[in-house]
Amino acid sequence: MPRPPRRALVGVALVVLLGLGGLGACRDDASEPDDESGAPFTLPVGSPRYDHRAPAWAVGTTLHVGEVTMELDPAPTAFVVTRWGVHYLAEGSLWWSDGGAAERVARVGTDELSLSADGRHLGLLDAARGRQDQFGTHLAVPVVLDARTGEQVLREPAPVEELGDLADLYEDAETGFLGFADDAAYAADPVAGGTLRLPLDGSEPELVRPERALALGGERGTPVRLRETADGRLRVARPREQSTAQGWLSPGSDAVVAAERTTGVWYDAVDGTAHEVETGDRFFYMGGWVDDRTFYGAASARGSALGPSGRTVVVACTLGERRCESVGTEFALPERPQLLFGTGRPAGQ
Repeated sequence: MPRPPRRALVGVALVVLLGLGGLGACRDDASEPDDESGAPFTLPVGSPRYDHRAPAWAVGTTLHVGEVTMELDPAPTAFVVTRWGVHYLAEGSLWWSDGGAAERVARVGTDELSLSADGRHLGLLDAARGRQDQFGTHLAVPVVLDARTGEQVLREPAPVEELGDLADLYEDAETGFLGFADDAAYAADPVAGGTLRLPLDGSEPELVRPERALALGGERGTPVRLRETADGRLRVARPREQSTAQGWLSPGSDAVVAAERTTGVWYDAVDGTAHEVETGDRFFYMGGWVDDRTFYGAASARGSALGPSGRTVVVACTLGERRCESVGTEFALPERPQLLFGTGRPAGQ
């Protein structure tokens, strides 16, 4: 999970994009909130021209949302697409654009974003604006913002008097914003004592078992354990059954796509029957789901466990149909850096 910055170890940023040159000038105006104040910040709200439900991916400073292309400067290291604009992380700050010049919202010191299933709420761990310990490390604070109104609806710092050495604590314990489910946000906060469930209606937060957060859905679906059968099928593993692979369960809970690169296959979630789709003579890397029946990803001529490379095209595949449709045009992708899908997950990871 992403962790806040530490004195001796800089959080690993997912800077995995090919620089194509930023054409949009960024704006960093003097009216921005004081990053060190800890005061709530708000999101801009716009009216973008893209279809927010379309497949989205980034290569360097170029972000594609379906057929619409946006130039973002600085280049995103993680992003989410909403009907009110694109929110992304770069250089330790949260940025926003609805197609024009990128606007810096606030410094947050984190490297990953989460978006609720309905696309309404944006979640992150603010590691740049909370209280500081004696060594200057900020308390990491779970934050949720309403993308429609721009307002911050949840900011929940751990209720402790003494912070201790936060860098050491964050080094040893899982720390991060985990996602959304059941009208609540989930965060791993070792200062608060573990995994927190944070109701979006403002009710009292509660500590829950870490297992509650293991199956939080995201862009790619719900992470699940898979079991390969003797005849080569791949289905969702039953409770207490040993798994042989990892995968992503569709929003409709009827299909599974394996997490590893494939040549274009999805599986029936119940009986494990394989269904091939045509991605050409290419490897397929899962990107996400457009709806209950349509998934998308990168079809690449070359690649490894680290991600695609070479001639690459983003395709959308519908359950029950053999042919996948290209989204946009083919592009060349070197071995490094990599293609980036929504919520900061490089293809192949």
